[in-house]
Amino acid sequence: MNVHLVRLNPYDPNLGVLVPIVSKRIMAYAQEHTRELDPVVVAKQVMVPLWQQDPGVLVLAMVSTEGTVVGHAVGAIQTDGGRHWIAVTQTQADGAVGDAVVRSLDHFQEWAQKEINPTLVALGRHPVDKLTLVTGKNEKAWERDYGFRLERRVLTLSLTGEKDAND
Repeated sequence: MNVHLVRLNPYDPNLGVLVPIVSKRIMAYAQEHTRELDPVVVAKQVMVPLWQQDPGVLVLAMVSTEGTVVGHAVGAIQTDGGRHWIAVTQTQADGAVGDAVVRSLDHFQEWAQKEINPTLVALGRHPVDKLTLVTGKNEKAWERDYGFRLERRVLTLSLTGEKDAND
């Protein structure tokens, strides 16, 4: 399947129609993969800055040649006050989309190099130097196929004694 990456812009007169579709996908992804978070809040944390044209947020739609949204990716610039990095918090593709997910990761890197870093450097700040990927998929495949390195895992513990659906 030939998949195009489309940068979401709610103000684009033609492609702005993709925003509500991707917003629903973001909520559905959060509901499935980050059950500890309110999916509506997750979507707001992405979509409000997008509508405010925050340059530190990038949302990509993966669109088939027929015009159907078949995936999405969400990333944002994070900082600890000194260093900056890209946090890609959602990547999801429906079925076989070829290399669209990998191309989206390349797009995030290019975004940092061409759009974010020049501003940071001009302000005397440390440029973006790392991309982090949040995924529930097999980290061995990400390490082997794409060069990611496992640095830590996030574990959760229920404080109510309830078992997780995945246990």
